[in-house]
Amino acid sequence: MQGKPNQSAERRVKTRYAGVYKSVSGRYEVAFRDSDGRLRFKTVGPNLQEAVAARADLVGKVRKGGPVRPSRVTFSDYADSWLAGLSKRPRTIETYRYHLNAQLRPRFGNRKLADITTDDCARLVADLTREGLAAYTVRGALRVLSGIMRRAAREGLIAANPVSRLEAGERPALSEKQRRILEPDELGRLIDAADGQWRPLVAVLAFAGTRIGEALALRWEDVDFDGGFLRIGAQLSRGSARERIEAKTRSGVREVLLVPQLAKLLKAHKLASPHSATGDYLFPAPGGRGTDQRIAARAVKAAVNKAELGDGITAHTLRHGFGSMLIRLGLDPVTVSKQMGHKNANVTLGIYAHEFEKQRTADDTRTRLADGFGHLLAARS
Repeated sequence: MQGKPNQSAERRVKTRYAGVYKSVSGRYEVAFRDSDGRLRFKTVGPNLQEAVAARADLVGKVRKGGPVRPSRVTFSDYADSWLAGLSKRPRTIETYRYHLNAQLRPRFGNRKLADITTDDCARLVADLTREGLAAYTVRGALRVLSGIMRRAAREGLIAANPVSRLEAGERPALSEKQRRILEPDELGRLIDAADGQWRPLVAVLAFAGTRIGEALALRWEDVDFDGGFLRIGAQLSRGSARERIEAKTRSGVREVLLVPQLAKLLKAHKLASPHSATGDYLFPAPGGRGTDQRIAARAVKAAVNKAELGDGITAHTLRHGFGSMLIRLGLDPVTVSKQMGHKNANVTLGIYAHEFEKQRTADDTRTRLADGFGHLLAARS
């Protein structure tokens, strides 16, 4: 009697790499023995080299005694458990949840963890960028995805973190437009364009370098008019709660210099506000509650449009502009770091390396010009 045809053999074909097969669907599958010694086949994706690397990771992990077993858990279910197990600050958890719900669940929610490939991760970056999301937002989503997949790999649910195999060109990168710093005349136009109730907020963002959540969490007790400081120690949560929560990091608790012109603007704002008690917010919503960040961000965007400054200017652009102002004044990285609320000066140098180099070159060139040719002017003045 003729035996039944081998259906498994029919639907996959050997490649020149051991344990790597190409299925009739065009995707590659890898064969390996799991932690229990059972022969398993795992679909990897349409990329041959990725399949070879995935099999090597699986085999290597099993040889080292790591747990490698097939899992049917979906991305969404695992992401929930991953998020619940994190020991992070409330604001960080809130940010992770935002990226998870806004960018990751719609694409990967019901898919098995093991089915998510590096190509899928690359498409995620490309799709979000094409949708017009800022590079730092795409990077945030990718960071959350990587954290989830890294933990799953450690627990043996997948062979390896697919995000780690992304090439440099497949990762989001800040464009020059997104790094843009407003020139003084542009900043003046922006402040003029801001509607009356939002002008003080725009001024705080631009001349105190606060994050928008930090600015919205400011209360009048945080403004030291006599000493000339803004005390930053909290931020306003996103969503409907709009509650004051702890600062993003320990270094985020700081005193920012309050320039006299900004102090004058805030004094006038306080006199005109119906919420001017010590514990009231500087920029409250009607009724005195904290203002929704989305509403504040839209107000900033409206001022940007009115001032005809083009695309790519956000509240965070103003924060970066403040950092650049400090550097142009000749302040050292440690001082800039403290004003910006960075963890340390290395973080500041990483963000503003080009600004420090530009200032150093300008100072050096100015000194050389003065030493080499300044005497020509001095003799004639």
